[in-house]
Amino acid sequence: MEKEELIYLISPVREVTSEQAEIISAHAGNLKGQGFRVFNPIEDAPQEDKTGFNIVMAELNFMLQAAMENGRVDILWNAGGKPSEGSRVDLGIAFALGLEFKLVAVFNEKEPTGPQIGLEILRELDGEKPLNAIWEIYSELSKIKNSREVVIEWDVEMIGDEQEWQRIRLGLALGCMAINPDLKIKMRNLVGVDPVEKKSYPKVIREIEKLQG
Repeated sequence: MEKEELIYLISPVREVTSEQAEIISAHAGNLKGQGFRVFNPIEDAPQEDKTGFNIVMAELNFMLQAAMENGRVDILWNAGGKPSEGSRVDLGIAFALGLEFKLVAVFNEKEPTGPQIGLEILRELDGEKPLNAIWEIYSELSKIKNSREVVIEWDVEMIGDEQEWQRIRLGLALGCMAINPDLKIKMRNLVGVDPVEKKSYPKVIREIEKLQG
């Protein structure tokens, strides 16, 4: 019996609308009906996690397994609303692990909000634009692969290109760490307020720091 093909869904989670969630769920259900093993973060990640660490590790482990078994990521990207941090981080992880990409849908493409580098990267993969962003992400990936330690600078608000790259870069670092557990990830220069009661990527990085010693 052949192994199931693994597919990870990159999609909005925290700020997902009911309409978007329905479309994402329908796509996941269609894939499952075809015999694929699907990880839909809305349903399959432990969202009750207080810091976000277990969520990120569950997603990272599934993508690593998918990379080892010729799986792929299907992407339902939200260009509008509140920009999805998780989609940017997941995009970086998928790049670092060398996963195949399939852009399934773009929500609010005609009414974009916030930085749009992630969407530019996906459009470049489709051959729709020059490869400037692709070159930049692979350049950063090469630097991380040749490093022993990655220092993450973080702004709580993701309002511009620099902040979006912070999320993508963290994803690249996490993907590289999955392949090379000796790679250290450290937090530095947190800008803004990270509420104690909310899960966040700064909290995830601090959990990783504790584990790495």
